Amino acid sequence: MKIIISRTDKIGDLILSIPSFYMVRKMFPKSEITVLVRKYNYEIVKNLPYIDRVVKIDDYRQKELLEKIKYFNADIFIGLYVDKFVAKLAKASGAIVRIGPLSKLYSFFAFNRGVFQRRSKSIKHEAEYNLDLIKKIDPEKFNENFEINTEIILEPKHRLAADTFFKENNIKENTLVINPFMGGSAKNITDEEYGSLIRKFKDEHEDFDVIITAHISDEKRGIDLLKTIGRPGVYLYANGGELLNIGAIIEKGTLYFGGSTGPTHIAGSLQKPIVAIYPNKPTQSPKRWGIFGNENVDYIIPDINNKKENYSRENFDTYGEKEEREILDKLSEKISQLEVK
Repeated sequence: MKIIISRTDKIGDLILSIPSFYMVRKMFPKSEITVLVRKYNYEIVKNLPYIDRVVKIDDYRQKELLEKIKYFNADIFIGLYVDKFVAKLAKASGAIVRIGPLSKLYSFFAFNRGVFQRRSKSIKHEAEYNLDLIKKIDPEKFNENFEINTEIILEPKHRLAADTFFKENNIKENTLVINPFMGGSAKNITDEEYGSLIRKFKDEHEDFDVIITAHISDEKRGIDLLKTIGRPGVYLYANGGELLNIGAIIEKGTLYFGGSTGPTHIAGSLQKPIVAIYPNKPTQSPKRWGIFGNENVDYIIPDINNKKENYSRENFDTYGEKEEREILDKLSEKISQLEVK
C-alpha cells in the first residue's frame, strides 16, 4: 500500500503531526509512506525511521509537483492541513481514498472521505485533530494500534554543533535555553521584557548560564538583546545551519523557556522541562497549540483574566511584574525538581 501524507505549513504544526506519521506506520507496517513538507521542515522528517520518502514541495514548480504526485500512484492521500494547493495535490494523486479536513468549498472536491473538524473552535489539541484524520482510514485498526510517539531524531552532526558551541564559550552544565523570537502566529512578550526576565533569572541563579536561540535572520535582534541584558553568562546562538542544530542546543540545555513557536515544540519532543508563555485566545491557547506528549510543562497565560486583550497586537497587553515573577518562580520550581532527582 502506498500512502501520501501532506503537512505543508509551519515548524510547530509539522512537529505536532509526528504522532500521525507514526500511527500510519503502526497501522500499516508494510506500507510505503511519503510525506510532503516545506523545505525548512525537511530535516525533521527525513530523520524519522518509519518514513520512506520526504518530498520538499518548494523544490518543484506546481505543474512538476502535480505530475510527481500522480507518478507515486498512491492508494491513500491524507492532507493534515488543507489549502487550495494541497487540494490540488490530493486530486492529482489519484488515490482511491483521500482524507482531509472539510472546511473551504474546494476541500469538498478534494477529499472523498473528508472530516468535519471545525478547528477554529479549538476544542481539541492540533495533534488530536491530526490523529482524527488518521483514524478515518480504519478506526478499528487505529484503536488496536494506538500509541503516542512525538520523538524527533537528532544526528551526530547536530550534537557536534551544540557541543562545539558549548565548549567554545565555556558554557556551564546548568543552562536555561530561551527562544524569544517568533513568527507572529501567537502573542509574545517584547525583547525588552525578555531582557528584564533574563537579567533577573541570572541574578537569582548565578550557577546557570542562559543561551538565547534564534534564526540567523534575527541575529541583530539577539545581539541587541544581549546588550540590553548586560550580564555575563548569557550567550546567543544564531543558527544559520540546519534547524535541528537548535534542537541539539535545547537537548544539551537543562530546561527551556519560550512562546508558542517551533523550538518550543522541539523542546517538548525532546522531553525537556519547559515553562511556556501562551495566549488565552482559543485559537492560540495551550489547549489547541500546547506541548503534546510531554507533561513536564508549566504555562504562563498573561491574558487569562483580560477579556479586552487586543489580539491584533503582537505583544501582550497584560504582561507586567506579576507575570514576570510567575515565570521566574516556575523556572525555579523546575530547577528544584531537577535537583531533587
